Amino acid sequence: MDKRLARGKEIASHPETIEKIGVDEWSVPSQTGFGRYRVWFVGDLPRCSCPDYEKRAGQEVPSPCKHIYAVLDLRLREVGQSLSAPERKPRKQYPQHPTYTRGQTAEMRPLDSLLHDLVADVPDLPTVTEKGGRPAIPLSDALYCAILKVYSGLSGRRACGVYENVSDRDLLESVPSYNVASRALNRPEAAAILYRLLQLSAAPLAGLEEGGAVAPDSTGVQTTSFGGWREEKQGEKREKKWLKVHAIVGTKTHIVIDARVLDANSADSPQFVPLLRGTFEAGFRPSAALADKGYLSRDNYTAATEMGLETFIPFKSNSIEAGQGSSAWRKAYHLFQANREEFDRRYHLRSNVESAFSAIKRKFGEHVRSRATVAQVNEILAKLICYNLTVVVHEMFENGIAPAFSSRRP
Repeated sequence: MDKRLARGKEIASHPETIEKIGVDEWSVPSQTGFGRYRVWFVGDLPRCSCPDYEKRAGQEVPSPCKHIYAVLDLRLREVGQSLSAPERKPRKQYPQHPTYTRGQTAEMRPLDSLLHDLVADVPDLPTVTEKGGRPAIPLSDALYCAILKVYSGLSGRRACGVYENVSDRDLLESVPSYNVASRALNRPEAAAILYRLLQLSAAPLAGLEEGGAVAPDSTGVQTTSFGGWREEKQGEKREKKWLKVHAIVGTKTHIVIDARVLDANSADSPQFVPLLRGTFEAGFRPSAALADKGYLSRDNYTAATEMGLETFIPFKSNSIEAGQGSSAWRKAYHLFQANREEFDRRYHLRSNVESAFSAIKRKFGEHVRSRATVAQVNEILAKLICYNLTVVVHEMFENGIAPAFSSRRP
């Protein structure tokens, strides 16, 4: 039974507490306090002065509150009837997608192989090895282990079982030490390599995204580090630090084409052009760019137009046409003002970037484990690479693509 209906029946079970104060007007007691609420009818539509009803008053047909149910039940009792729960619409059932199920259940093995192919050509960087120490493992294997560890969500020691599994399949020469992933992520020079691997991981889907739209946006990622704090008497509180991920996503497949990991206070608008350039560097050829108001500027409209992209960034309430300046700005401003429905229809595709961020955080967590800033940035990039590989695996089952990362390297 509906909770409001049950509580309304409970109130109506004590009819002496409900006072009729007009022809179609009642005073009903509150269940949680000493107040009373007014229930009245406008035609056949009931109204109530309680906060619960007022929250839904803007609906076309607001659902009754418990006080309205109490009055309705009381009126029906007077004629020997009983109030029943309103009929609810059956929950909409969505069709099952067999290709999605196959992609999810078989994701790990092809992902291991794709990642091995992705990092195969990572160059070795000079390392300092102590005299008599063990030789350093190749950087390609170290990054392979680091990204697999992020994908698994396990600690460094527990991830050794993952390394053993891929070693049995000849994807690793030998099982490395448990701390190899942490050491790889703590290397500052690994960031540039991971940025490039991110672009390469998206490249197999460039054909599926051909002629589509791309959407840049940003999201915060929580770290395990804390900002400085002092005693409470000095008014400072302990707060966690955040990093900000600026990414551009293909709206057809939700693939992350390029990204920048910056500090929490970094602005969105300056990253618009670099992300678009990164999109073309990765081999993608979109036809439109969609972004929210945080990216609104004449320079961004002009730059995107010069790249051959239609641009859809909503205008603010204080935006003006400006007779002199960007022609791209004026054209978009006219479309926004004269044909808002068409503008919104195109702009609506931007919501796909939010779907991508949601999937990344649900699959690989909303925070990073690393403590050093360098490692935090690299761990976030590893999360984005893991996510891209899951998207590629899905498209292998959905559209039958056969990705080969080595053939896409310059």
